[in-house]
Amino acid sequence: MMTVDLYKILEVSPNASQEDIKGAYRRLAHKCHPDHNPGNAELEERFKHVTMAYEILSDPSKRAQYDQFGTVRPGGVGFDRFGSVADIFEFFFGGGFGGGPFASSRHRPRDPAYSEGEDIVETITFGLKDVLTEQQVTIKARRLEPCPECHGSRAEPGTQPTTCQQCRGSGMVSSTRQTFLGVFSTAAPCPVCRGSGQMIESPCKACRGTGVTARDRVVDVTIPAGVGNGTVMRLAGSGNAGTGGGRNGDMLLRVRVSPDPVFEVDGPDLLAKLPMAYPELVLGADVVVKHLSGDNVRVKVPRGTQPGDVITLRSQGLPRLTGAGSGDLHLQVELDMPRKLSRNEKQLLTSLLELNGKKGAHAGKPRKLRKPQII
Repeated sequence: MMTVDLYKILEVSPNASQEDIKGAYRRLAHKCHPDHNPGNAELEERFKHVTMAYEILSDPSKRAQYDQFGTVRPGGVGFDRFGSVADIFEFFFGGGFGGGPFASSRHRPRDPAYSEGEDIVETITFGLKDVLTEQQVTIKARRLEPCPECHGSRAEPGTQPTTCQQCRGSGMVSSTRQTFLGVFSTAAPCPVCRGSGQMIESPCKACRGTGVTARDRVVDVTIPAGVGNGTVMRLAGSGNAGTGGGRNGDMLLRVRVSPDPVFEVDGPDLLAKLPMAYPELVLGADVVVKHLSGDNVRVKVPRGTQPGDVITLRSQGLPRLTGAGSGDLHLQVELDMPRKLSRNEKQLLTSLLELNGKKGAHAGKPRKLRKPQII
């Protein structure tokens, strides 16, 4: 689509003064006027272009608007919004120009009942374990659909819309105005039929003339593995029906993942705490933990592991939505401190303290504090 340059039509520079623009118009209008060139369709067409260009550029406010949207200077960036001179005229004046080659039906007002359908929002709740695999769910939703009686026409079955007498079915009414350049015609939506060109004298009783009715529908949806809490899935066109030719809305599915009593989620990674007894941390151990999936997973705890250390099991997290593998499982080690001890346990711990040279909780030098480890 080419970009129209009004300055080029008037053969002036974008920096031309108002006097320069006025002089250029007078010269070109005299040269191209149909009265001076009878039967010359090309010059007649150019005369209309020149007149329209002057109508805009001679008005400082309209010229400023055009400079913002049109080609301002040679080599400048054109704004492809305007594909023709008629497009520019309609942008500034809101109607066709003179009814001839400038008349355009491309921007004819839409049906007064035109409305795009609204979106429907539904919520799906899963447990964290469900996220590990793809889920097939069935959603029951109530939405607006085209009326089965009038099929969206809004007219009572057996009747037909009648032609608007005001605009004679065109949807537009014309008006003229006198300027120093002559008489100009503009068009606007018909105030009687609001631009539709038709009158509905007998609205459909089933939908009360709205063209839509509410119905319950069942929608089958595939939820991909790895979907996160708060994810919104969009089903295009599955929302409420539009009216007057408007597009249907969408169905928005909000995914809610219920909190798990053991595992926390960080993107595709899973986080959990691994309780260990003191001897296991000192000597090291091989332990078995129950994964989110329900499977048993073996974990090797190295000798000398400290409380707060994190052991990572690769690819044991949640599936990635991109399909590129899975996240990791991070286990933060914590000391499982017993609340009660048997007599033998107390004796063994006392012997261990004496072996390490510690005689009591208040003996010896002040202990050095350490910064806690946080996942």
